[in-house]
Amino acid sequence: AVFRETAVRSTLRLSLPSLAASKRTAATDKALVLDKAPSPPPPSAPSENLDASSSRWSEMFTASSTFAKTHGIFQHVRNHMVASSKANGARSVGPLHQKRQCDLKFSTEDLKAAVEGEFLDAGQGTTNKAKGWKMRPVGTIRGSSFEDARLNFKEVRESLEKGTVIFNSAGAHIGDTIAPATLAAVDAMSGYCGGVCTNMYVTRGGATTSAPPHTDKQDVVVIQTQGKKHWRVYSPPDPSLKPHADPFARGKGTDDCPVHLLKESGSELLLDVVLEEGDVLYVPARFPHTTDTIDSGPEETDWSIHLTFGLDTHVWDLDFASLRRFALLRAGADDALLPGDTDTNVNIYAGKINNLSSDLHEWLMSPLPLGLLEVYEGEASDSDKKKAVESLASNVMHLSLAVDPSVDLPLSSWIEAVEKFRESGQKILNKHRDMYLAAMEESERRATEGPLITSGGMSQDKIDRLSLFRVPKFFEAFNEAKSDLRLWASSAVVDEIPEDWPATWPLKVDDQVEADLGGAMFPATVLKVRPDGLFDVKFFDGEVEQGVPRSGIELRTKPKVEAAVLEPAKKLT
Repeated sequence: AVFRETAVRSTLRLSLPSLAASKRTAATDKALVLDKAPSPPPPSAPSENLDASSSRWSEMFTASSTFAKTHGIFQHVRNHMVASSKANGARSVGPLHQKRQCDLKFSTEDLKAAVEGEFLDAGQGTTNKAKGWKMRPVGTIRGSSFEDARLNFKEVRESLEKGTVIFNSAGAHIGDTIAPATLAAVDAMSGYCGGVCTNMYVTRGGATTSAPPHTDKQDVVVIQTQGKKHWRVYSPPDPSLKPHADPFARGKGTDDCPVHLLKESGSELLLDVVLEEGDVLYVPARFPHTTDTIDSGPEETDWSIHLTFGLDTHVWDLDFASLRRFALLRAGADDALLPGDTDTNVNIYAGKINNLSSDLHEWLMSPLPLGLLEVYEGEASDSDKKKAVESLASNVMHLSLAVDPSVDLPLSSWIEAVEKFRESGQKILNKHRDMYLAAMEESERRATEGPLITSGGMSQDKIDRLSLFRVPKFFEAFNEAKSDLRLWASSAVVDEIPEDWPATWPLKVDDQVEADLGGAMFPATVLKVRPDGLFDVKFFDGEVEQGVPRSGIELRTKPKVEAAVLEPAKKLT
């Protein structure tokens, strides 16, 4: 869904508010650190008795045992993921389904209250199996007033006749229920992800396809809070059959991923279940899934409502593929998977990476292991942190050598990269916690002072407290940390320029070169660095040549030794 902030700001002429203060303190951090992560429970089901750390977490942050149980569920999911990881960090994990394990509630009435009490955005997903999963905004801006710009429940109801309605980042906007549940998820994951983003999906009964087959970039935990939804989860298709497709985005945008193609690509049906209220489903990233509500009734109380908790690692570059790629760029070394490409924003999950052996592919696609990030300051000792960094650096070094033995960076380069990733991931994780604590604080304030939106109009102070203006500040901080990581990677520090630099130095867009045209070299400019290792160039007379190999191009200007910035990182939007 697209934020309506611009339109509302133009009509109301508002400024962003200051952020709400975080409840995270040294005292709460120290108390929670006392509870170490429990050993993994058996994969059949989480313990019926709440873990002591989950109970203590709930006592500190909420007054409800519901969120303690939510915390315990995510501890179990975390342990399931860790138990599926190898010593080198590579992970091979499957889906997990649990019946009636959660008592988290969110009904049609709760949805109506949330829409009426906030300024929410929503999107509607397409339902055509023959096309990729796409989104379009729900509702329209009807006029210049505040109420005219706000989504209403009637628009939600009408959109449900055409497809599933999705409230993205609902955990950051709905502070009384979804925010504390999301904070419970973040904390229970113990730093095994850079953050958790919770979306809410609402589907009317009788929909033959509520979401066409697709994959996600996140591991997701689904909690059904009302009604029923039928899920089919498949194993990942063979990436080598469609190497230029992103395995994390199959069935989205222009990619076609119907069930019959999944079967032809080697996917197997792993789960075929109907989620009912209280059921929990864990689906790893890259695992195709599709849903329907053909078993649900026609009433509003029969609507399927579920919360999808996205465990974000790949979104924030916290995986082996990104760590390897950025370390190579930082060292000024060529990446055999993206030869000649120095763009820090290129899609590293498409192309040659998908033609690697299954073991190397799984390793590169795996999230960085538990122990890199910490939820609470002081959770790990300095010596433990150092061991975790050195272990991960050693593992990614061996991974990179397995991919391309010709590029052998020293361990110090890998340690530097791991420490930078830890710094970036920690910033993002801390900001996620602050975002959900701010939503919870706002909810408590409304419980004391009364509703924020009333028929009598709104003061500037109340308008500033709307989540529409509070939440984007946090996402700006997330993207700033991600951009800083890219800037670090793109600033390659080299000791010396090789003698054969004209023929071997990595090229970037706008480089002045000489390129081969019919057996002779002519002045040209690099127009595009392609993921297949070839280049598009424009000659001095305006003629464009596509697909020129690096061997047919010579750089005209010698790079500088000091700190060659291969390509400045772009601010993310």
